[in-house]
Amino acid sequence: MLIVFISFISLVSFVVWSSFPKEINQEIDGFVYGVGEKRNEINERVRITIKGGFYNNIFNQDRFKGTIDIKGDVPTDILIDKENVEVVFLERNGTLFFSDYSKPADHNIYGNLYINKDLSKLSITIYELVESKRSNPYHEWGPEDGLLISAPATNRKEALSISNELIGHLLKPLE
Repeated sequence: MLIVFISFISLVSFVVWSSFPKEINQEIDGFVYGVGEKRNEINERVRITIKGGFYNNIFNQDRFKGTIDIKGDVPTDILIDKENVEVVFLERNGTLFFSDYSKPADHNIYGNLYINKDLSKLSITIYELVESKRSNPYHEWGPEDGLLISAPATNRKEALSISNELIGHLLKPLE
């Protein structure tokens, strides 16, 4: 009976402990770059600030809720500036949503966020805003004409290496 009670208390303690978010408050150097047709379009250093909580759920998908701030000399349509974001992960990747408070009912998709297990590396495939009359104003990312942000990286070679490590299993290696 004592073993059952101790096992029950241990299980409840583990579930309660794992339901608290892991606090993330970090600044890392990153690199924005293009692949395919956009290979030479942009190659710029950025500073990424991430603040929020990473919820490592046992019975559901992991998720991140918080803010991501990207500073650097990059086009304004690919910046997230202290936006409230939420990412629901399948494995170690998830879609990066943010709320546009001028349109509270809308959820905007920034791209897909890929991370490693200890959250020390990331790569974001950026969905670019396009002018059209479609219901979805974003162009989905593709390796033939896409933009990415990877960190920690200070140049294109380091950024490509991180992207290939984190998303290479999903497509052929990026160049």
